[in-house]
Amino acid sequence: MIELRAICQRNEVPEVTDALRAGFTLDTLRCLPSRATDSVRLYATAAPSTNTGPLTAWLHVRALVSWLDAHNESGPHETAMRLMKLTEETGEVMAAYIGMTGQNPRKGITHTADDVTAELCDVILTAMTALHSFTDDPEAAFAAVVRTRSARLARLTSTAA
Repeated sequence: MIELRAICQRNEVPEVTDALRAGFTLDTLRCLPSRATDSVRLYATAAPSTNTGPLTAWLHVRALVSWLDAHNESGPHETAMRLMKLTEETGEVMAAYIGMTGQNPRKGITHTADDVTAELCDVILTAMTALHSFTDDPEAAFAAVVRTRSARLARLTSTAA
């Protein structure tokens, strides 16, 4: 168990609590006044969450981007590197698939479907990381694209029936 402290505006408590619940399993949550009149201090006793939903993925990517920015800085070169990393990860998917199918007779079967799955997940996380280089709100940008694609799919599937 760990103790977390967040200082936020009173009206932000529900949003901050939701964000904490996305990344942690909360045991206790206390809300205390802070020195600033509009702010409160939230104290939570928590354990890391096993939730693997989309919000947790975005929290992970946000932390990864912060770490990368601190170590590699940002700018056009770093943006290019993050895009190239996406291509590298895609190559690893194909290497795992070739290994799963035994396509290379010299090597035989060297990978499993779980290996391909893990590599595909790496591609997704790498793309989410690269997306941060092009928008200040990658979650909203992704959600907007999903809404557009969902509407298009709904139109396609409703006319196909």
